[in-house]
Amino acid sequence: MHFRSDNRHILVITGEQDQSLHYAKHISRELDSVEIIDQKKALSFLGQEIDAVIYNMHNAFDPNAFGAVSGTIRGGGYLILLRPNKIPESSLFLTRFNQILENSSQINFLNINDSQELLLKTPPRKTYADTFATQDQENAVAAIIKVVTGHRRRPLVITSDRGRGKSAALGIAAAKLSEQGIKNIIICAPSKQTAEVVFKHANKESCLTFYSPDELQRQKPKADLVLVDEAAAIPIPLLTSFLDQYSRIVFASTQHGYEGSGRGFSINFPKILELKTPQWKSCELKTPIRWQENDSLEAFTFDALLLNAEALEDSLIKNTKIDDCLFKQINKQDLLNNNLKLKQLFGLLVSAHYQTKPSDLLQLLDDESMQIFCLEANHAIVAVALVITEGKIDPDLSADIFAGKRRLQGHLIAQSLSSNIGIEAAIELSGERISRITVHPQLQTKGFGTHLINKVFENSNADYLSTCYGATEPLVYFWKEIDFKTVHLGIKRDASSGSHSVTMIKAKTHAGIELSEQAQLIFNHSFPQLLSDSFKNLEPSIVFSLLTNVNNVFNPDDLKRLSAFAHESRGYENSLYLLCELVLSKLTDNQHLSENEKHILIYKVLQKHSWETVKLKMGKQVSGKKEALILLRSAVSKLLNG
Repeated sequence: MHFRSDNRHILVITGEQDQSLHYAKHISRELDSVEIIDQKKALSFLGQEIDAVIYNMHNAFDPNAFGAVSGTIRGGGYLILLRPNKIPESSLFLTRFNQILENSSQINFLNINDSQELLLKTPPRKTYADTFATQDQENAVAAIIKVVTGHRRRPLVITSDRGRGKSAALGIAAAKLSEQGIKNIIICAPSKQTAEVVFKHANKESCLTFYSPDELQRQKPKADLVLVDEAAAIPIPLLTSFLDQYSRIVFASTQHGYEGSGRGFSINFPKILELKTPQWKSCELKTPIRWQENDSLEAFTFDALLLNAEALEDSLIKNTKIDDCLFKQINKQDLLNNNLKLKQLFGLLVSAHYQTKPSDLLQLLDDESMQIFCLEANHAIVAVALVITEGKIDPDLSADIFAGKRRLQGHLIAQSLSSNIGIEAAIELSGERISRITVHPQLQTKGFGTHLINKVFENSNADYLSTCYGATEPLVYFWKEIDFKTVHLGIKRDASSGSHSVTMIKAKTHAGIELSEQAQLIFNHSFPQLLSDSFKNLEPSIVFSLLTNVNNVFNPDDLKRLSAFAHESRGYENSLYLLCELVLSKLTDNQHLSENEKHILIYKVLQKHSWETVKLKMGKQVSGKKEALILLRSAVSKLLNG
């Protein structure tokens, strides 16, 4: 068996687990190899260079772990796959994975009973004459340094596939800038583990400080330079807030990576850059560092995990109208037999969402509770909805779920309605959760998403439809427009998105309507109370979008007291309880309030911040308590007159 010294190799050993593992260790005994049985540990090898990985497929298969660990193998190294004798028929993902293995001319199949002795040779180790592994990497480091030394407001976007030295370039640049006296550099990434490669290449004196995306948004620390690694795995609204906050910033993104695809980032973020910082710069790293061009393992990984899936070209669908579309449910077995359609579908998901991972492909194919609906025009998929069946849980479990003592796998909304919202019988109803809704970028904001959701609703036999997503103002209004009602807001922010998750439902049956009304009533009573507690720092735009007016009745004396606050000198503290009731009654219906007036009503009356905090949050809009009080009185006057 001949192995090219510069190519990475895939070796498949099929058979009983213990025997296969023994053989794999035997043939790789002279190598720096690592055995992957606990796939949760795969991420701990990021940033390392390994001769061989023994990857055990017998008990489970984690596509994210496989994608992560495959990138640690150096050029000339080996991925040794331990494959069971029989692939589970229930797994379409593994069936497809196995088909790709069997049909590839680049895969080596090893027979543990072969009399020929096989000993894998140690792959060559690359040596670099200087700091930089490639010219691409040197150019990237120079571009990062220029962000600091050049003109302000010229952000840099670095893109590459995995293994091109992108993260290393961030670390090297941080070290060089530190040597020049630039000491306050921030690294932001979806997790600290993601940023390990950056820290590895930055020396200890570089003063590189890690912030998660939500911490960076909330704390807004000062910095000479902000480096954002794996930007494609961070929501664009958060990236935009960083762009507004920092004049010297670098965004680095993997284009086809296990961390989350960069396609949505590369399609959408440049539009924002053009609008806000038209003199932004870009830099692409193309040359692999740890392996050669046209590497067999990279090609296999791209194909097996669909890392290179992309939505259809704009030119093919740009003139599509809603009336041209057919609403269809997609059969998963058909996707297995039609790789082109699968790539088209997954590419559409990749183009729209900031964290589409290989595990999403496994769920798409193997999760029996997930249905796939689409709009199709001229045999092209232009919009897709992933819908998960929930509910109809055994009533005998209701007490434990309600009390928070038990949590079943799946059934996200059904169990939340019981344990979080407090409707014990909710688990007995049937629900369908829209886990993803995606429209081709060329057709967005033209009604295709609304049309698809309406079609899903029409064809549903469930008591209600639901959705759960990171709350942003545009998304909340999108779902409200199609009559979804807010029933819950998650207390904690997601670390990568910086958003609170909002749950909304749309009832279909009589039982669903009763559930929806009860859940809305609970939310409408609890949400205002939480604004001065758990949601004290919730953005005013989100507060405004989620509030529902309460029908408070004011007698003449109440109105006189409120008027005295608005137009005379009645004190804030003496008026507070009435101000709260007035704001909750009138805020979202009033058409005359300015943004600043809305904000101060939320900051002061609902979230009950101190005057000093109100001043800080309002920025240049108010200079102190006196000016803030004038603005508040004006806002109350408009509520009374509106």
